[in-house]
Amino acid sequence: MPTAADRARIAVLPAGVRTFIADAVEAGGGVLSDAGDAVALVWTETAAAEPLGHVLDDQAGLHWVQLPWAGVEPYVDVIRAHADRTWTCGKGVYAEPVAEHALALALAGMRGLGHYARARSWTGQRGHNLLGARVTIVGGGGIAVSLLRLLEPFGCEVTVVRRNPRAMPGATRVVGGDRLDDALAGAELVVLALPLLPGTAGLIDRRRLDLLAPDACLVNVARGQHVVTADVVDALRDGALGRRGWT
Repeated sequence: MPTAADRARIAVLPAGVRTFIADAVEAGGGVLSDAGDAVALVWTETAAAEPLGHVLDDQAGLHWVQLPWAGVEPYVDVIRAHADRTWTCGKGVYAEPVAEHALALALAGMRGLGHYARARSWTGQRGHNLLGARVTIVGGGGIAVSLLRLLEPFGCEVTVVRRNPRAMPGATRVVGGDRLDDALAGAELVVLALPLLPGTAGLIDRRRLDLLAPDACLVNVARGQHVVTADVVDALRDGALGRRGWT
């Protein structure tokens, strides 16, 4: 069995934030250490990146930094300023629960649960089935892989849009980003599960909203910037999206 001297010395900072992470480090065989003695740092603060930069400036012995999110947008400047360190993030950690959440939102949106939950009297029929629906997933990472598995019992026709259009288990077809419009045309459910990059900001605008089926449901479990909010608001106000569900 390795001794404490053989095991990685890891600092978990800021102290007192998400204390379960420190427990996980010890359970995984690491040795909790002060930043001055550690070779690796697990950063737990998700609201501010600047303090992380200060820690790295003061502690040259921290060679590896683990970030708390799958996304790294808040830390881009710090990463660039400390490019000599090894950086990792939480990519893949959230795939299963986020895929489950996306499925829950899809079912709620497509079945009109929000409408029925607010109703004070008997109303007409609203919503439709996920069973056999035309589904488009934009993004081909861990969330998409998990969601494809969860969608299997529903017998959906699923198109995945990703940079590398190789086959994925559970997908009817996988296409490249240049065929996004084709994949959105007539889709009854669209799930956004892609990283935020310069080329993906504003990906879903009014023109693409109009490509969807009239009663489509859009589920965004990625970043808000993927969708042009003003276009969604305008479409809702002029009635073009009055029958659609947005989650």
